[in-house]
Amino acid sequence: MQVYMPTSEIEDDEVEKVYDTIEDVLQEDGRGDTNSIILGDWNSTVGDELYQNTVGSHGLGRRNHRGQMLIDFCERNGLIVTNTWFKKPKRRIYTWKAPWDWRRHQLDYILVKHQFRNSVKDVKTLPGADIISNHDLLVAKFQTRLKKIIRFQKRRPRWDLEKLYAQRQSVQETLEEKLSAIESESGNVEGQWNNIKECMLDTISDLVGKVEKIARKPWVTQEMMSKMEERRKWKNVNNEEVRRKYRRLRNELKRTTDRAKKNILRRYVMRL
Repeated sequence: MQVYMPTSEIEDDEVEKVYDTIEDVLQEDGRGDTNSIILGDWNSTVGDELYQNTVGSHGLGRRNHRGQMLIDFCERNGLIVTNTWFKKPKRRIYTWKAPWDWRRHQLDYILVKHQFRNSVKDVKTLPGADIISNHDLLVAKFQTRLKKIIRFQKRRPRWDLEKLYAQRQSVQETLEEKLSAIESESGNVEGQWNNIKECMLDTISDLVGKVEKIARKPWVTQEMMSKMEERRKWKNVNNEEVRRKYRRLRNELKRTTDRAKKNILRRYVMRL
């Protein structure tokens, strides 16, 4: 977001209106994990005095009233003034020169959210840049790593081989009966194979079934396993309604887990 703040001749009420407009934009487009970068001519001086986690000690000059207004704005919105956190020679700090170069001030700033401060690797001015302006070019170096989202891939359930072995005679007889009823289509190999495959899958599904997922911990129930699967399904979906559903499932699962742990611990203690 590019900003140009009114100069010192303008009343503070007009400056506050500009800040309110910026906050409205932040509330609408810069919520959550959005890395909002606000830069420009703020016509204020935050100075070289450390102020909490908002302003560093490597600014320039003495803080003025407009500089305090900028700091208050940053505090309300969780922002930091990046070019006050890097130690530089003065020629890399000042951003504005008065006519005939008799005064130099730091009036331009780059603001980022506090949670993204580590992504800012360097901020400095380029006094030798060939531009027609009494402001020096202010540049920042960012390094952002994108979050890797691991999509959950549901494992394909396995057939219950032990049950298949135990009922192998019944499965064999049923398969033979169904396969003998299949009409052979001469010349259509694909069709014959699909009929045989469907016949085998239906038979094994009816007589054998698949292995249910077994909990590794003795206190984990099948109900808890189902809730874990459902919670995992909604984990990486970026939607407010889905996030509420995920939090609800997480809280329910935590309460159920805590109760189950206490119950099994009580049973172990009673055995002793």
